[in-house]
Amino acid sequence: MNIRLLAKRNIQGNAQRYLAYFFSIVLSVSIFFIYASFIFHPDVVHANIPGGQLISRGLIAAEIVIIIFSVFFIAYSTAAFIQPRKKEFGLLTLLGMSKSQLRKLIYLEQTMVSLISILVGVGLGFLFSKLFLMAISWLLAVEQPISFVFVPEAFIYTIVGFILLFQLLSLLSLFHIGNAEVVDLLKDKQKPKKTPFVSRWLIALSAVCLSISYYLACTMSVNNSYIRVLPIVFFVLIGTYFLFSQSIVALCRRLYRKKKSLYGGTNLITQTNLIFNIKDYSRLFFLTSIITAVILTAAGTLFMFSADLKKQGMDNIPQSIGWVENDASIYSVIEPSAVEKTLKEDGFKILYEVNMTGLPITHMLPHMRTGEPNENRSLLISESDYNNAAALRKIEPAKLSGKEALYIFPYDGGLDYQFVHKGEQKELHFGNRTIQVTMIGQRNQSIVAPIKAATTLMVVDDQLYHEITANVPLKEMARVRGYEVKDWEESMETSSEIEQMSNNPNHNQLQTRAPIYQEMKQGSILILFIGLFVSLLFFIVQGSMMYLRVFTNLEDKKIQIHALHRLGLTKKEIRQILSAEIRILFFAPFLIGVIHAIVAYVALSNLLGTNLFVYSAMVIATYFLFQLLYYQVTKKMYERAVINSFK
Repeated sequence: MNIRLLAKRNIQGNAQRYLAYFFSIVLSVSIFFIYASFIFHPDVVHANIPGGQLISRGLIAAEIVIIIFSVFFIAYSTAAFIQPRKKEFGLLTLLGMSKSQLRKLIYLEQTMVSLISILVGVGLGFLFSKLFLMAISWLLAVEQPISFVFVPEAFIYTIVGFILLFQLLSLLSLFHIGNAEVVDLLKDKQKPKKTPFVSRWLIALSAVCLSISYYLACTMSVNNSYIRVLPIVFFVLIGTYFLFSQSIVALCRRLYRKKKSLYGGTNLITQTNLIFNIKDYSRLFFLTSIITAVILTAAGTLFMFSADLKKQGMDNIPQSIGWVENDASIYSVIEPSAVEKTLKEDGFKILYEVNMTGLPITHMLPHMRTGEPNENRSLLISESDYNNAAALRKIEPAKLSGKEALYIFPYDGGLDYQFVHKGEQKELHFGNRTIQVTMIGQRNQSIVAPIKAATTLMVVDDQLYHEITANVPLKEMARVRGYEVKDWEESMETSSEIEQMSNNPNHNQLQTRAPIYQEMKQGSILILFIGLFVSLLFFIVQGSMMYLRVFTNLEDKKIQIHALHRLGLTKKEIRQILSAEIRILFFAPFLIGVIHAIVAYVALSNLLGTNLFVYSAMVIATYFLFQLLYYQVTKKMYERAVINSFK
């Protein structure tokens, strides 16, 4: 018997405990390798794939996330593996093993597991990278599928990177166990567990931090989101940590004092185990709840954005085809008859058209961040023209009289910044003339293509508009045209043909919805595709942490259950005890993570200016089903391992 053989047999003896950890690392390595294969693919490096560089940057960000997450997971798992084996290490030390030999034993075990995990992960990644390239080719809609080639950089970065990561974390884990005394190692499990400490001040701190974070998130808007993100994350982390380490402990102690419920069924054993293990569980609960919140928020955000993309396209680009003529007396960008002919020839039905003229004006508006007044340009249009276009888009009409005006900002997206205020007096400048109007407010809605002179609109009463423009020649005014067509999503080729026909060299006077929508859709699907793999990895890892927590104390649980069985507990009651413990591990942090995610969904709904309840419910329900499946598998394995020990 030598140390190398002893390390091998220890791994075999702890195979069940290593199972979830091994699977998680294999998955991490596989995804990292697949992403690296695309990043360093020759066609991507030499920019031979349209959109390849953009995906490459997204995959690099995903690689960084995988590495950071792997560091925390491996460090947590290593500590979890060592803790229940301290008695074993103490016996080996008592039998004559030196501290250096003990360190070598632990180092060899971790190195063997890591090398096997890396090799299996790289092998699976290499096998499935072809499928990944085929999927990316389909999403990018390239003419020729991305070729499957051997990418040496992917092997080097993956293997070397993960070996260095494992070696560093393994060496750091050796210091704690290597400096422990034999007596401490032997008596580690015999130390009595004390009732966890509870502080009312920390409970209050938890409630305050979570309340602040939820308030900041629910009241967040586009113009203050960049300021609030970091404070929200900070308060959520602090509040969640003390929620599990203090508030949940206080709740368990309160339940423990209710003797009537305590003496019912197996509650005495279940609640006693919970209250004395809650300190050990608190860190796990904290980590898994945050991971759950991250998964749900990230996956939900990607899914919601993808699902809501069509609505966003129609909100931000009012007509399928729209353009602005700087000289309203002629059509220099494109003739409307040419647009209508092209649409008709390609089989697209025109639902409605927009044709209005307006007067370019200037006025002062505050800067969104500094508040300093700046000169801005808008297109002055009549109330009737606005209401006609608004009716076509099912928008509430404007009601003006006298010298009243309404400011139209084209983008919504949760923007609550008011450039103008009700009752504010504003001067409108055109040519050498100035007119003063009274603002009735601001609307963040677009009714015509928001480009060039028509980016923002100033709506005034018909009579006032005619008075202002009575002596203005048509060539000094601007004309806005637009066509809404049925099945506009399919008009990619037609839109491209119209763009080529137009006299729009700078591509800033004509706007077509279909190409922009398809580009956004393609990008969102790619991001969703990449995010799906990362979310899956996060889910597997957080489930592995729970699995690891369950099986690290397996031997102690076997002893406890065996003693209870000898005292008369039936197998049915034992299953109830085990199921209750695992259920708490899986669903207590899940519940808190869901609450965090719901608050994030509310913030996202505010930012997008839409109701995302259905999408969020679908994401949470899907995640719950996966969590339930993971729980059932872990419960069956745990019950079998415990109950079979005393058959």
